[in-house]
Amino acid sequence: MIIQRPIDLSALIKSQRKAQGYTQKELAKLTGLSQRSVSSIERTGEMHTSTLLRIFAALSIQLNADAAEQSAGNSSEVIW
Repeated sequence: MIIQRPIDLSALIKSQRKAQGYTQKELAKLTGLSQRSVSSIERTGEMHTSTLLRIFAALSIQLNADAAEQSAGNSSEVIW
């Protein structure tokens, strides 16, 4: 999955949580967050990097980062 916006992160987290059979409350317990925080993250995709890494670890999501190929015409384009 290519993540380009915070909402992409929220979709990934929510889909993986559900696929693994966790409730928001259960994921919160696994990560040391509140259920309210998990809900907010799943709605907005906005969180601290440390929180993202805790959630990814709890859901066994592997994070890989690659530089996107850029064409000569839009090398300064910002996605968000």
